[in-house]
Amino acid sequence: MSHSKLLIPSLLLALFTAAMISPGCTSNREEVSANSSDSSSLVADFRVSPQGDSTISDRKFEQVPAIAASADGNILYVAWYSGGKSPGPGNFVTVSTSTDNGETWVNDQLVVYPKSPSSRIFDPALWRDNKGQVRLYYGSVKDSLVWDGIGGVNSVEISMNGSDIAFSSPKRLTDGVMSNKPVYVSSKKITLLPVYVDKPSNADSSGVVYPESGAFIFASDDKGLTKYSTIVLPDSLRIHDEPQIVEVNSEGGLLALLRTTKGIYSANSLDYGKTWSEPKPFTASGPTTSSRFFIGKLVSGNLLLLSNNSTTRNNMTASVSKDGGKTWPYQLLLDSRENVSYPDADQTPDGAIHVVFDRDRTGAKDILYCRFTEEDILKGLKENVFKKRVNK
Repeated sequence: MSHSKLLIPSLLLALFTAAMISPGCTSNREEVSANSSDSSSLVADFRVSPQGDSTISDRKFEQVPAIAASADGNILYVAWYSGGKSPGPGNFVTVSTSTDNGETWVNDQLVVYPKSPSSRIFDPALWRDNKGQVRLYYGSVKDSLVWDGIGGVNSVEISMNGSDIAFSSPKRLTDGVMSNKPVYVSSKKITLLPVYVDKPSNADSSGVVYPESGAFIFASDDKGLTKYSTIVLPDSLRIHDEPQIVEVNSEGGLLALLRTTKGIYSANSLDYGKTWSEPKPFTASGPTTSSRFFIGKLVSGNLLLLSNNSTTRNNMTASVSKDGGKTWPYQLLLDSRENVSYPDADQTPDGAIHVVFDRDRTGAKDILYCRFTEEDILKGLKENVFKKRVNK
């Protein structure tokens, strides 16, 4: 089974890696000041099960969830960000876990705080790599800017050590933000990371040199991380590109989806992501809105799409394509309410699909979890969808 399938490593690998604790991880219940190997990166504080913190107990909003399972499927990790009055200074990323298939959740088992009160930690992504290791990615930046000279995409390995989350030393990877899962292309032995850099919101009057803006694919292999390709969107369409990619065949075919001001756009690659077609409106699954989505490959080889099947942020829907993303005839409505957004998913060896998304970020402040199977989508079995609120 190819590791290019985004959601499932092999069962043998799962059983092997489940028994291992990542080397160099710590689970001490103390504040750990973690500096990246890049001296220009932002310093973050990692705290395991912090107690007595009013910023955790009195949250003003909750948003942008991510999910990943351990290789054996026994542990589910969900991360999102909160903290502060709104998206901006003081934001932190929090990680919760479930060991009973999403029935119950233990919140705030790991919290990633900004070292400086004028900085923020935000937009987490969770991914199980081709070796079965769960990785937490997060953005770091000063104030509400996407770039301040030190911010960027950071990565840390996480695992369970008894009842605590253990974590490795974090690394700063590159400029920008990556709020979606990478993809491992087994035939090339590379990991492709979808990253975007927003345009500066105001003129540069401070002398800070901003990085090139755009939607980029970075490639990681045993030689390191390099900028691999660019997906070009017109400036008039750009708003937090949030690109995501999936392998659609074994001959170099990849599909990229991007958020734009006019909904989801798509681009195609025939050479393993080195070059991309001009992005066009993505209409194959129905209406879309300007919001993050999820696309990935199931163990069956079919594609899974999670998106608002609407021109606004309602009708959170799971869709399946059997023809590499050309058509999406199988759909399952997960939540018809308003203000549901930013889905993410993973699949465990038992075939279960695990989904999270947020709802009513400043009101109900829901981080919602759903569990179902591919067969449920193919047959439209809404009654089989298990639903649970993750956060307290």
